[in-house]
Amino acid sequence: MSKRMRVLMLVLAVLMIVPSILAGCGDSEDPATTTTAATTAATTPDAGTTTAATTEAQKGLGGYEFYVQGDHELRTELDAGEEETEKHLELMNLYASIEEELDCSITFATGDNSTESMTAAAVGGVKLADFLICRQSTWIPLAMMGGIRPLDSMVEAGLDLYNDDVYNQTYTMMTQLRGPDGKEHVWALDMTGKYCDLSFGHYYAFNKELCEAVGYPADTLYQAVRDGEWDYEMMLEIGRKITKDTDGDGAYDIHGLALDCDGNEIWTNGVDFIRYDETAGKWIADCQNPQLMPALQFMADISAGDMEIPVFGNTAGRGDRRTNFYQGRAGFAGLYGGNIDGDEFREMAGNGLMGALPIPKGPDADGYIMCLVDHDAYVCMVSNQDWEKSIQIMNKIGAGITDWDAYRAQCLEYYGGDEQAIEMIFDIALKNGFLNIAKASDALYQITRKDGFFSNIYELVLTPAAAAETWQDVIQAELDNVFQQ
Repeated sequence: MSKRMRVLMLVLAVLMIVPSILAGCGDSEDPATTTTAATTAATTPDAGTTTAATTEAQKGLGGYEFYVQGDHELRTELDAGEEETEKHLELMNLYASIEEELDCSITFATGDNSTESMTAAAVGGVKLADFLICRQSTWIPLAMMGGIRPLDSMVEAGLDLYNDDVYNQTYTMMTQLRGPDGKEHVWALDMTGKYCDLSFGHYYAFNKELCEAVGYPADTLYQAVRDGEWDYEMMLEIGRKITKDTDGDGAYDIHGLALDCDGNEIWTNGVDFIRYDETAGKWIADCQNPQLMPALQFMADISAGDMEIPVFGNTAGRGDRRTNFYQGRAGFAGLYGGNIDGDEFREMAGNGLMGALPIPKGPDADGYIMCLVDHDAYVCMVSNQDWEKSIQIMNKIGAGITDWDAYRAQCLEYYGGDEQAIEMIFDIALKNGFLNIAKASDALYQITRKDGFFSNIYELVLTPAAAAETWQDVIQAELDNVFQQ
């Protein structure tokens, strides 16, 4: 365990043992709130205990200043030079109605939500905001250290956590994870809808014209998914047929694949390479599991010269690879939700040239999956002593923003009206979506993806078996560090 982590754990242990310290420090450095006493439950001789949420809602929040370090699209102030959009005006009207109803003020602003900043705030008992948006590489270590509140523990006080009309259940429930107390908790919430969205995970977009030219029209590919026939071999066969040297100079001009799915192929043969082992009572790395090998081999196969734009030394960036795909120089490309509203994407899709397929499955898998690498969702830090007020306002905002149907309709528009593409993403892949635990910390992401396990396979530096052996213990050590086991 690193010296920094040991120090943070020691300080947090003291803070959690003496909650009065947190209460005393919770509001002292809040940039947007005034010092407010923590809400307590009210009792009456006849009615018994009334939750604080109900009591405060009945009498208003007394001008409470609610501050969120949130999604850029939800901010309350426009950047310099920006023009007000219809969506932004609608949001301002929503916030204004909540402010009037609950007697509060609402500020959504972008801010420093880095692991370092939030860890320091947790250690110091500093309230940065009522809720903060961050990804799992930040909130998982904080949760294990006791720095954020389990959201399920706030339900009794009024958090409408399990209401799909308030918080998106697909993404919110992905944050359910065993805490330091050994119990499963929900740690973060999502409000995907018309005004903001959590970008869904990776899938394979395909060029309809290039695939049809080698005998695989879009309808055939979509039906292959429904029939469970879309697998490693099928994708490799199509991709290799697409790869061509069109001008006879000895170099491929069109490739079967522009870029991979950022390591998410590893989850597609029905086994997890990182999992919680009930017998051992800990998170374990299982990189050398024989059932994992077909997925690792697939990652190597798609990186071969007769399939993908060369990846050695990452000579072509991911953005450049996507552009090659959008311009018709590759049959497939690993994309994710964050790409869907880009200009190049929308032009290709709008011209009816782009389809969508889940990552193909391996021989041992029952179905198709979607792994969310960047799960950006809202957490409530322990240093927020006003959380019982915060959740009332957050409930109202969630009820006005969360709308899965609106989000799906927006994605359908971006995909040029291709209903089958949206079916593949939402009804087949995302239906089996889950949180990428390999991004449980910034360091673990570097070890598994950026500079380690996956990169060694994609760049053909090591064989799949050698890469698994090389990185097994390194991954395990970081899991032990993150989950303090």
